[in-house]
Amino acid sequence: MSKDLNGDKLMTHSIQEITAKISALPEPMQQEVFDFIEFIQAKVARQALQSKYESALLSEQALATDWNRPEEDEAWSSYQ
Repeated sequence: MSKDLNGDKLMTHSIQEITAKISALPEPMQQEVFDFIEFIQAKVARQALQSKYESALLSEQALATDWNRPEEDEAWSSYQ
């Protein structure tokens, strides 16, 4: 077993070990494991997308004070 940056123990398993354990489960449980893996993949994708746009979302409210002014509307009106 290895340790992470905090010194906590990490469990490391090979693909073969994981596959063997899943193969030993009854089929309905294998489907549950598969569904869980898809859930985790979706969660990771959401987190990656969220962190990618997080700074834009956080700055939107602060920048809105400057954007939502009549002067700004007038300046950009020719581009609409």
